[in-house]
Amino acid sequence: MKNNKALLILCCAAVLCGSIPVYGARIPKPSVSQNKAQGAAQTAAAVFGTSTKALDLIDLTQEEKVSRIGEMCRLDYARTGVLASVTAAQCILESGFMASELASEANNCFGMKAVLSNNDWENSTWDGESVYTKQTREEYGGQVVTIEAGFRQYNSVEESMADHSAYLLGAKKDNGLRYEGLQDEEDYREAVQIIKDGGYATDSSYVDKVCGIIERYDLTRFDDLEGVEVEKDFQVEKAAVPRRVSGAELSYRDGYYRVRKEWTDIDSQLGAFGMLENAKSVCEPGYNVYDSKGNVVYSYSSQTE
Repeated sequence: MKNNKALLILCCAAVLCGSIPVYGARIPKPSVSQNKAQGAAQTAAAVFGTSTKALDLIDLTQEEKVSRIGEMCRLDYARTGVLASVTAAQCILESGFMASELASEANNCFGMKAVLSNNDWENSTWDGESVYTKQTREEYGGQVVTIEAGFRQYNSVEESMADHSAYLLGAKKDNGLRYEGLQDEEDYREAVQIIKDGGYATDSSYVDKVCGIIERYDLTRFDDLEGVEVEKDFQVEKAAVPRRVSGAELSYRDGYYRVRKEWTDIDSQLGAFGMLENAKSVCEPGYNVYDSKGNVVYSYSSQTE
């Protein structure tokens, strides 16, 4: 009888442990990077006043989703100076009204990859480790290809939104900002063009798509900050010197193949891929595919591995 009770307890424990769904490439462990991100995440929660999962919005009507997304973007605009209409339109486009796999499984509403422009930036709400891996279609030189990529996994929509704005205002390129002039730009089409020109999207029609969504759903109404009490607390340092990110510093992505002209030429990188075939598919003349240790495993010029 005692043995049966013990067996029953063990079975119940196993069921309970197995009942928690796990998404993404792996289960992240608590780390120093998570602790560093905790403060920024708490700031995001304080600003938005809510902690929303993408799945919380999935059953709302389209009009209700626009309203909820728009109001969150309005608060973000007051804090960062990035137009609410632009952020809301990007969110709607990238997440498919919160119905995309990336949004529902990772609360990633902007298609934010684990590594973006070989940059890091202040005020990030990502813990630096939680990665959701999926296949995605991207356009390179007019050719659409399917690749496997690692995307950031967040605890909430608010964290995703806060990290997205922090990236747009803090990402570096050469000796300046990748999206110079975006903060406080009041013309939504100009703002979207700055984002596209900075290399945010590979889609050649990205500007028209985002602006079309703004106009279709009258998202400029969320650019009105009357009555919003959140004070702007994000100031961009114009003369900031970019931090160079080496392959070694991206050790949490070991096993990824990087497409570059030279291993040390980080700015030339076309992408990082989990599968060698995907890396080879976007390799161009003058570029090589490197493994995570910096060894050439494929060269376009020689067509040999």
